[in-house]
Amino acid sequence: MYYGWFVVSGALLAQLTVVGFFTYVFSLLVLPLQVSFEASRSEVMYSMSLTAMLGLFLAPVVGVMADKYPIRWLMVSGAVIFGGGLFALSMTQSLFQFTLLFCIVMGTSNFLLGPLCGSAIISRWFTVNRGKALGIAATGSSLGGILLPALFVLWLADDGDWRSALQNLSYGVLFILLPYLFFVMRDFTVQQQPNSSGQNNDRGENDILETNSVQSDYSLQQIIKNSSYWIVGISVAFLLSTYSALLANLTPYLSGQGFGESIAAQAIMIIAISGFVGKLVFGYATDKVSLKLALSVTQLAVIVGLLLLAAGPSYWVICIAMGILGLSTGGMLPVWGALLAAIFGTASYGRVMGLMMPLIVLIVIPGYSLAGYLSDQSGSYGLCFIIFSAVIAMSMPLAQMLKIPPLKGAG
Repeated sequence: MYYGWFVVSGALLAQLTVVGFFTYVFSLLVLPLQVSFEASRSEVMYSMSLTAMLGLFLAPVVGVMADKYPIRWLMVSGAVIFGGGLFALSMTQSLFQFTLLFCIVMGTSNFLLGPLCGSAIISRWFTVNRGKALGIAATGSSLGGILLPALFVLWLADDGDWRSALQNLSYGVLFILLPYLFFVMRDFTVQQQPNSSGQNNDRGENDILETNSVQSDYSLQQIIKNSSYWIVGISVAFLLSTYSALLANLTPYLSGQGFGESIAAQAIMIIAISGFVGKLVFGYATDKVSLKLALSVTQLAVIVGLLLLAAGPSYWVICIAMGILGLSTGGMLPVWGALLAAIFGTASYGRVMGLMMPLIVLIVIPGYSLAGYLSDQSGSYGLCFIIFSAVIAMSMPLAQMLKIPPLKGAG
């Protein structure tokens, strides 16, 4: 078996843990933290806001480190920081301590264990099956959204103590994730060549992309001046901004349509499941079709889903729209990773993604406020969804300007 698939499993497990906690579990902590520290909800949310702000500065730094140092040790360090940080969070005695520590721990471990390092190391191990590998690894975030909240609810129900729940999760990180990453993750080096046993045959099938992936080395200045950086970054940012704003406003949107919280929970589940499927489907597709076409399909699908929601549809049409949006936004992740590797090569992958994340965050953040403002002014979310659709539609021609090296021998 090609060893790169073991590397994929490590990246999947890392994303399951860190993304699952940061994206899905934190909401379960909000009320317990309010009670423990006698704080308002907005005060508790400062930890998330500060973490996002720290990420603007950390992403480029970790990106450069991913290209310069062994990613295996970066991910192992991330597991140590994450596991130890969770335990330390459980010992905090004030909201200020919790917020400051949360910002440092999650801001660091998100990049060391998340898609930045995981996608970088996978892209070095794969060329022919790169999209498939990235898609499988990306399903870790979806699995984390399904498994970790359920576990956390059980831990909270067991003794009602958020501190014990955090400690249980820290044990899992330190005694399961950390050893797995230490023994399984392995960096691919330029010196490794295909051998007669076929161990590295995934990479040996594509000499053109191999040359681009290994030998290209972009400086930060060259990346900023490259039009592909801006095209990919803006395209992905608009998709993420739309998706994030939709999730944040999903319950009030459905309430305005006459549906209760149970329907909102079902809608979130549909998005999560279809997102899981989308990562696999688009991951496989990026190895077979044009990456520009794959990006355009994800953009078009988001537009269709938003327009369906803007029409004030029935329950079943809403379910269809949620499925389309989940498929497309889930599929965007492997398409994004494959685009960066194909255009910039793997030698500069980390710094390109790290430098792109601040651009994406700066575009994503206003989406929340814009959605709220438009809904307040118009009394519904229809205008909001139409405007988001129009913005994505205007960005679609950018994808056709990308210059992507051809992929040969993708069998």
